[in-house]
Amino acid sequence: MPNHWHLVVSCDSQHQLSTFMHWLTTTHALRWHAHHGTMGTGPVYQGRFKSIPIKSEYQLLTVLRYVERNALAAGLVSHAEDWEWCSLWRRCNHLDRQLLHGWPIPVPEYWLDHVNQE
Repeated sequence: MPNHWHLVVSCDSQHQLSTFMHWLTTTHALRWHAHHGTMGTGPVYQGRFKSIPIKSEYQLLTVLRYVERNALAAGLVSHAEDWEWCSLWRRCNHLDRQLLHGWPIPVPEYWLDHVNQE
């Protein structure tokens, strides 16, 4: 997405998540400012990250579908798997092992069709 991103992460504790997100957003902000020559001009992010605990397989599939179809819902692509900065694109192009961890449940058989449906 041009103005935000989503992550679905698993961790053993809230402290682990906060530590990871602090490292990630700080590193990203520093690199973003360095790339754009805007060091010292203000924050990259408007606020702290938001996290929502996922407690069931149904909730997990709902969240993953939301994340993987976000660019499609925003009208940036005609098919969800066309958004190159998404895990769905990586899986469809057999690049998922490079950056992504496997799902804790099997990917449903008709997942791609499901993600692309209204």
